[in-house]
Amino acid sequence: MVLAPGRKLPTSALEYWFLVIVARGKSRKNFNMLKAITLPILFFALAAASAVQIADQTPTEQVKATVDQVLRILREHPSSEDEQLQRVIAQRFDFAEMSQRSLGSHWRKLTRAEQQEFVDVFTKLLKENYLGQIKAYQSQKVFFIGERRDGDFAVVETRIVPQQGEPIAINYHLQLSGGEWKVYDVVIEDVSLVNNYRSQFSRVLARNSFSDLIRRMKDKE
Repeated sequence: MVLAPGRKLPTSALEYWFLVIVARGKSRKNFNMLKAITLPILFFALAAASAVQIADQTPTEQVKATVDQVLRILREHPSSEDEQLQRVIAQRFDFAEMSQRSLGSHWRKLTRAEQQEFVDVFTKLLKENYLGQIKAYQSQKVFFIGERRDGDFAVVETRIVPQQGEPIAINYHLQLSGGEWKVYDVVIEDVSLVNNYRSQFSRVLARNSFSDLIRRMKDKE
């Protein structure tokens, strides 16, 4: 391939193959070849760019995007909110991590099948709990007031300001996982969701079996 005077060498595989094929002519065969080569490259380039964009976002930006999306769904699509909301929440929350933390030392005593059963049941319970909190304050203003980071861990501080009464503190505890900040605990007015459940589960398991715990959790659904 001969480059025009002053033209720089191509800096990407996509540009390189484009120049090669254009230099050989504009036949339909070459056009099809161009599509076959460039489309996969373009797809992976866009996917990589999207991943980089997410990774560049701060914990606050990622949490805010999720909260804004949840509130928008509640306001604009009230008739089909639950299914959409659960999908949005599942993208930001690490329910497997929350499940393990909520069981504490009891987690290691379970078989793999029991662990998976607990994650499935607890995930549903957590979604309903969080959605209940959000729905209660959906008409109020949410302010993001601070962020603390320590390596791969972070806390995003928010305040819900009602029309009457004191602001309500809801802080999200996150861990960096696969380039995204995932919530592993929600602290509402200094009460940890994970710690609260861990205390309840420990009391049940001190006197009852794992099957009894699962049954009680299902009864709360």
